[in-house]
Amino acid sequence: MGKIIKWIFLAIIGFAIIGFLFTNDDGAKARLENATQGQKNCVNTLGQGVYKDKPLSWKLDNCNVPK
Repeated sequence: MGKIIKWIFLAIIGFAIIGFLFTNDDGAKARLENATQGQKNCVNTLGQGVYKDKPLSWKLDNCNVPK
């Protein structure tokens, strides 16, 4: 029983590390800085509605912010 709990714990930590490493918001933040005021307003609007849990890169794509 102890081995199972240990492996589950290690798996959870492993997935957390992988998720942290592959989350890249630096590019999205740079895109937001280069966006026009209208595009920033669009991103802000999406951030307040039903899409508030979507990642920033998704909001930028849907507001036509160039990559």
